[in-house]
Amino acid sequence: MVLTEIGGGARLLVGSDEDLDRLVTGASVVTDAVLPDDVGLALICPALNSAEDLEQLSGRLSTSAARLLVLTTPSPVALAELSARLRGHVVVGSAEPVDPAAVVLSIARSVDVPDETATRRLAALQRSLTQVLGDPDPVVSLLARLKSTCNATVALVDKHGQAVHSTGPVPLSLLFTEISHTAADSQMMDIDGWHGIADRVNDPAQGGDHMGWLVAVARRDGFPDAYAVSAVHLAAALVEASQRMTLVARQQERAIRAAILEEALALRGIPDDPELSGRIASLGLGFADDLRTVVARPISSGPASRRRTSTKDLADGFDRVLEAWDVPHLVSARDRFVVILMQGSPKMLRRIIVASQDSLPPLHVGLGRPVRAVADVKDSYHDAHLAVRSLGRTARAAGVMTYEDFDFATRLFSDVGTDRMAAWAREFLAPLDERPPLMEGLRAFFAHSQNMNAAADALSIHHNSLRYRLAKVEELLKLTLRDPAAVSSLFLALAARDLEEVDSNARPRATRAVRTRQPSDVEAPRTPTDFATPGLDRLGVVISPGR
Repeated sequence: MVLTEIGGGARLLVGSDEDLDRLVTGASVVTDAVLPDDVGLALICPALNSAEDLEQLSGRLSTSAARLLVLTTPSPVALAELSARLRGHVVVGSAEPVDPAAVVLSIARSVDVPDETATRRLAALQRSLTQVLGDPDPVVSLLARLKSTCNATVALVDKHGQAVHSTGPVPLSLLFTEISHTAADSQMMDIDGWHGIADRVNDPAQGGDHMGWLVAVARRDGFPDAYAVSAVHLAAALVEASQRMTLVARQQERAIRAAILEEALALRGIPDDPELSGRIASLGLGFADDLRTVVARPISSGPASRRRTSTKDLADGFDRVLEAWDVPHLVSARDRFVVILMQGSPKMLRRIIVASQDSLPPLHVGLGRPVRAVADVKDSYHDAHLAVRSLGRTARAAGVMTYEDFDFATRLFSDVGTDRMAAWAREFLAPLDERPPLMEGLRAFFAHSQNMNAAADALSIHHNSLRYRLAKVEELLKLTLRDPAAVSSLFLALAARDLEEVDSNARPRATRAVRTRQPSDVEAPRTPTDFATPGLDRLGVVISPGR
């Protein structure tokens, strides 16, 4: 109670864990007068400024029973010498000077009426724990403060039993079975001499699911007491709140990045947009280096709802992978594919995709021409989309195609420009506009690499029916599909029509992530990944009755 009332910087300098249970009945400031005999009184030492002062105080205490001393200024000597001089006594100190009057009042409050004392203790506890949420690493600081408050080892454990962060070695393999066998929000533990409490930490991104547990354990009897239990409940609520704020901040940042990318993709007939260029540059992407637009499409097909989910997850996956490789990027998910503006060469992207095969599904990936100005983003995007279409026509397996890989006809299409090609395609394919089955058959024919049987199976019709449709196409367009020039013209015209439809119908989507590991006895690194992101400046906390 005394340590909590004094503040987060207070700690036990001399004494043992058992001394934390020492009864304190009041406080008395040390002066030249005779020291009071009541050992329940904490002795407040405001004038301990030198080794001589310490020696004088030690002499006055030499014939006294064990007393509780509170230093209101940092110790004038090293901790080892302080322990030697005041052996047998309990010494509390702070790294920063403390007002002696404030200490006296704090102790007086702690021994006040029981109900008022409990309320003040809980208020002081909440204030102490919430103060650290403005630190660069809020969860790390929160666990360190909780360790000091409870005098116990504290760990943040994920749902697979791995310590995301720990203030010391924790026997996770011993505790994990105990804390994971029940769905209770909180549970007490008493295993092989370890005593503690585990509080479930919910995941705001997963509805009712949880992301892990906050665990506080110690090897002393009587732990945890009611105060430690309250501290763990409060800390778990703060971790959840921190994670919720982090999730909102990430979603907002991704939405902003996707909006900027979509704005760049929507530029038409504008040579440059200095404001948009500046916003892109502020997010870490530069036009002076290799900047490319990427289109990624999962190879497997499925119902529309499944496609939407897969592209959303794919956008999340690319976001995490590119962050891990420290590649500046913008990501936007659309109905059937993902668009990325990334800083890096084609060689780098190939290397990232190969290294991330476990994190990403099989993909067709297209890279457009280098982006030298914001007006080039749209052209680079069309290149990337054309590359993905070419991969779909020629390669059923996963692959990457860049603007530099285009054949002569495709490069010609790309450099002429989508707007002009779309206008030519509308004119060229106009005889098929009122004949949807013919257009459907022609698209299937090219989508299956001109394999008649495969295209017919995809349309659920007999191959002779498809042959009839294609014959009608040849008749209406006055060409033959045996002519390579006609085949190239049709493929490019269909590609232009598809790009035009994509530009008019595409809608950006948002993004999300999972870890699978087994429990082990480890001392976790100081990286509370997936639980908080540094930079939370303010956080309001509401504690529910269950907490």
